[in-house]
Amino acid sequence: MIVEALLDVVSARRHSRYFNQARSHYLFRRVRTIAVLMALLQPAWIAVDMFLLPENIQSDIALWRILSALVCVLLLLWTHSAYSLKVSYLRLAGLIAVLSVFQTFSAELLFSIGQSGAVAGYHFFPFMIVVMLAVFPLTVVESMLFGGAILLLELATQYWRGTLWQVDSLNNLWLLSILGIIASWASVNQLSMLLGLFRQATRDPLTGLSNRRQSMEQLEQDLKLQQEEGRPVSLLMFDLDHFKRFNDTYGHAAGDIVLREFARIMRKHARKRYDLSGRYGGEEFLMILPGMQQQKAAELAQRIISTCRSARIRTPTGEKIGFTTSVGLATSVAGDDVASLLKKADDALYAAKGNGRDQLQIASQQPVQQPIAEPA
Repeated sequence: MIVEALLDVVSARRHSRYFNQARSHYLFRRVRTIAVLMALLQPAWIAVDMFLLPENIQSDIALWRILSALVCVLLLLWTHSAYSLKVSYLRLAGLIAVLSVFQTFSAELLFSIGQSGAVAGYHFFPFMIVVMLAVFPLTVVESMLFGGAILLLELATQYWRGTLWQVDSLNNLWLLSILGIIASWASVNQLSMLLGLFRQATRDPLTGLSNRRQSMEQLEQDLKLQQEEGRPVSLLMFDLDHFKRFNDTYGHAAGDIVLREFARIMRKHARKRYDLSGRYGGEEFLMILPGMQQQKAAELAQRIISTCRSARIRTPTGEKIGFTTSVGLATSVAGDDVASLLKKADDALYAAKGNGRDQLQIASQQPVQQPIAEPA
């Protein structure tokens, strides 16, 4: 458990696509919050500079403050792909870049007139940037990359000035490194907490699959994303055959073993970190297959049916027994929403159970017609 927890926060490779989308939106909101603050504070600080800076550089720094504020406004308006982790990285990199460029330019101006470190606020700007990383849920690798970029920029600036080996410069590098480590630790803790909350809120406690709420939210999001890209979403709906009779015969403890075994089979056949397997309720399960055509989804369903037929579980009383499942398959077409796709899959599942169970039934790809409300 400890090793898995450590691996979870080292890099994003172990994270599911669904958690990455949730974290992406979290990063998106945090970047927007800081962008709002900087867009307001940068121009407002021009009035303070009038009392702190020499007159010959006030206009130059004021111009760079306004430019950085405008870039922050652009980041604020950049709302596209809020659930894309790669785009969230770009947003965060853009925020760090604009603040770093302003800090480097203003520091060089102050250094050129011999005022480096003598004006309040500017000397501590790089430390503020690296500490800012603490508000983002980042992996160890991500924290090292972003924090390392800030440290490298400071090194390059000191080298350019020719102050790299001076005591004050070394002190700044040491302090920047220590703050970077602390900020990274805070970022990783945030990520660990976010992972824990996400799993607690979205997982079914018995099977470890996604719960119904998470499945419905993800189905809605996948439908939207795939329709934008002109690709379908296939939905498999499962029902364990005669499960009530099974519980009555072997007991609920044996029934729980069957549920966990079926969840294991679903995870085994799903595309790792891409498909979503969820417990819909009781002995009903579903699998969301974004971008998968109907034929491929049908082949996957048949493999799961075959695996269930050959599976054997041992009950608490020592008996070895098997189980089967019925499956309904629906593939989205233009105009489908969550309700219509679920209805098609549910109707197909009902037909599979009515035709003898332990089989797959494929729904019609025609859109489900919504009933027209009767006039009052």
